[in-house]
Amino acid sequence: MNSDTISEFADWIYKNNKDVEKKSTKLDVKKVYELIDDLEILRKPIQEYFDMTEEDYYQNESDHQLTLQNPTRKLKELHDRVQVNHVDGSLSGHDINFTYNHEDPYADGEYKVKTDLHLIEYAFTVIGAVYDNTIVSDVRNALSNDAVLSIGLSARAIEEWQ
Repeated sequence: MNSDTISEFADWIYKNNKDVEKKSTKLDVKKVYELIDDLEILRKPIQEYFDMTEEDYYQNESDHQLTLQNPTRKLKELHDRVQVNHVDGSLSGHDINFTYNHEDPYADGEYKVKTDLHLIEYAFTVIGAVYDNTIVSDVRNALSNDAVLSIGLSARAIEEWQ
């Protein structure tokens, strides 16, 4: 995988998000899963996390960015998302700091696909830009597991919605 793959997919989402919202175009969620797995940040393939309980994930892999409140609930039911929204630091000094914010595509009680599309697009835009300008291990060491899981949760919710 290279940064062009990540960035080009983010561009595709940006250009096609309204068509995905109207259901005239489908998001290639398998591509999202592939990009997540190729980052090699999570210990398992992304799709293995969806049926994991919040407690299992919290105890074994979470970096505690997500709001996990129901230990027995499956991750696929989680509404909280951690969005990658910025990066700063020094690429040449290998000191990268991603920043995050929380999103909830169900905030008004009804699923808003636009929120999840934006989360995926923005995360891949930021990750692609950093991935292109530093070594892969810097990205892997700096990026939140919970943010990567959130990209997968967003893709899964969109897949269910489509």
